[in-house]
Amino acid sequence: MWYMLPTWIRPLGLAEHLIVGGVLAALLAALGTPTLARVVAVAAVGVAHELGDGDFTRAQGAPWNGILDTLAFLPVPLLWWLL
Repeated sequence: MWYMLPTWIRPLGLAEHLIVGGVLAALLAALGTPTLARVVAVAAVGVAHELGDGDFTRAQGAPWNGILDTLAFLPVPLLWWLL
């Protein structure tokens, strides 16, 4: 399946974003942050990170590169919120 993806999508990079989003969600949970606030905070960190990287504007595959990377931050906090 990975061989069918465009070259600007790196599975390792998506996994890194997933781990960072999960760790940030866990840290916020340990601090007692409400679940919706965790989702919003992790999304904000993801957007800020991708804006800094230029993935929404100038990177190969922009703006989809930035959108996909931002979404990669969110599975852990979203699942936490839904469960």
